[in-house]
Amino acid sequence: MSSTSNRLLGIEFAYSLSIIGCVMYIFMFTIGDKVRSILSHEEYSLILDFFPALFFFLNGMTVTLTMRDKRISTRKLLAYLGKRGSVLFLIGLAMCIIWPMNIFIASGLMYFLSQFLALWNNIVLRILIVVIIVLGFTLLYLGVPTTVEYSAPTLQGGNMINLSGFLFFNGYFSIIPWSIFFLAGMQFGRLNISTKGWLPPSSLVGIGLVVVSFFIQHYSSPLQERFDAVEHHDSLFLKLRFFYLAFIFYAVGISVCLVNFFIFAFKSFDSKRILKFTQTISSMKYSVLFFQVMVGLLTMAVTNSPIFMNKIVLAIYILVASFLTFYLVIMWKKRINDQGPVEWVVKRIAGSTKNS
Repeated sequence: MSSTSNRLLGIEFAYSLSIIGCVMYIFMFTIGDKVRSILSHEEYSLILDFFPALFFFLNGMTVTLTMRDKRISTRKLLAYLGKRGSVLFLIGLAMCIIWPMNIFIASGLMYFLSQFLALWNNIVLRILIVVIIVLGFTLLYLGVPTTVEYSAPTLQGGNMINLSGFLFFNGYFSIIPWSIFFLAGMQFGRLNISTKGWLPPSSLVGIGLVVVSFFIQHYSSPLQERFDAVEHHDSLFLKLRFFYLAFIFYAVGISVCLVNFFIFAFKSFDSKRILKFTQTISSMKYSVLFFQVMVGLLTMAVTNSPIFMNKIVLAIYILVASFLTFYLVIMWKKRINDQGPVEWVVKRIAGSTKNS
């Protein structure tokens, strides 16, 4: 198996992990009606929020890797990214009110902007990452209004603070901080990703970022009094939380290490069933998320939401609903089309990226 095939296989496994985690996480908070009461833009779960961070990291990484493919027309790819981003954004916009943990809007904006960002050199891209990190920290420190559910702008007297909150912290999957992981993935994709060892140089950098994140969290601990509401929850997922800046270092570092691990560990993997599942999920990732919304909306239409306040009931539901989501995707591919419904729409609108 070639090194390129090894790399793609590892990325598919990483994508599958991130998507499975995202599906279960989003079901847990949306159906469990925990979005407004628990989630915030100031701190993030080390376990649960890592999955969307990895998802956006892989999105950025695959944009760069695709540009490096000589079979792909750069001009067509950039146009494709813009159109793909527009389609995903519109899909997300159509259901932003009924499905608050909506990953389509952020993904769409990032893909749309990537048609310009992909042409920037490494130095400019790194400066942009630092600027966004500092901007996010500054706005949160200034008390910019943030919303974990999508909302319309409230521009009282043209207040720039309110406008900043609307632009950068609108909805849980907002531009900041999630675009940072996308940009970090783009930067990582430009490296010479090796499949020859367990601990390549980039993994050492990733480990260093994780270590730094714990120092940042330690020295940020005096701010924890602002978030007493989270401390009352006894769930392991909610207790293990980092503040904004520490989480960024942590999630980027873990993403780098995990992607390198998957690329090396699965270079000789030969289980056909698991391979088929991961390839299906990674190639139809946005259809997976679309089917999840459909399952979730059907649940909200036919059930009484208070029953999901019971932890056991919610846990059983998450497992059943997640299984049904992936089952629908597999059945779609088996019975209807090799492309998922979202990927089919994107392909029809955005066209091909191959050289003529």
